Formats: sequence, C-alpha cells, structure tokens
Amino acid sequence: MAQTLVEFGRSIQTNLDNGVIVPITATPSLILQFGINVPAATNFVELTTTVGWQVTNVFATPPDQPKLFLQVLMDGVVVGSAEQESISNDEDEPLEMTTTFQTILTNVSVGFHGIQVFASNPDDLQGDITLTGPVNITGKVYVPA
Repeated sequence: MAQTLVEFGRSIQTNLDNGVIVPITATPSLILQFGINVPAATNFVELTTTVGWQVTNVFATPPDQPKLFLQVLMDGVVVGSAEQESISNDEDEPLEMTTTFQTILTNVSVGFHGIQVFASNPDDLQGDITLTGPVNITGKVYVPA
C-alpha cells in the first residue's frame, strides 16, 4: 500500500561528531524533545534516534561495561528504547560509540503529540558516559495515499 508523508519533525542538539559535551548519570536526563501532529486515524509514525557517545574512566573489566540507556516517550509514555553496552578496547583512550535505532508506531491518535528522549547510564559505577554527538531525533508521519 502506498504511503504519503504528511508531517515531519525533529530535535537536534548537534549533527557533528564531538559537537556537544553532555555527561550522563544513572538518573535519566532529557536530551531531546519536539512535537509532531498526526492528522489522520490510519497512520504510522517513524522515529529515528541517533546518539554519539564516549566512555571514559572505565573502572570495570569485561564483561561489565557502562551501558547507554535511551528511552523515547510520546506524551509521557515510553514507546521505544535501546540499551547499548560499551565495548572494551583495552586502551587508555576514550571509547567512541554511536547508537541509532528506530521506533515505529501505528495508528497513533489524531492530534499533536510531544516526543521526548531521555538518556541514562544505569551502570555508572562501571565508567563515565558523555554524549558527544551527533545527538538528534527525526519523526515522520505517514498516511495511506
């Protein structure tokens, strides 16, 4: 079935690698937010989240490594999430990682919806996580053509 893109929204901290410095702790932090309108009852919403991050001061040895936990909320309800564990490189240099994932929703209620992304480091005793970039989310609303 053909689909038509009817709405596009986004939130951007940076599109650049090493464009920001945002320390992440065990407490979830709001890192992105925007609003998007859904004009028809039959639809699907595609959210694409990308977060570049760095791990420093790794206190653990494999397999215990810091993890970046990302949650996407729509109107205050979790609709998507991703957890990525850092990969030990056995070097003293900071470890650079990028997490990208999609959240696909179908038949979202008609109206304006708030989208938020929260980040946390639930294993912060294993090492420090800093968001460095890119850090962004895009949202697209499709309806049947």
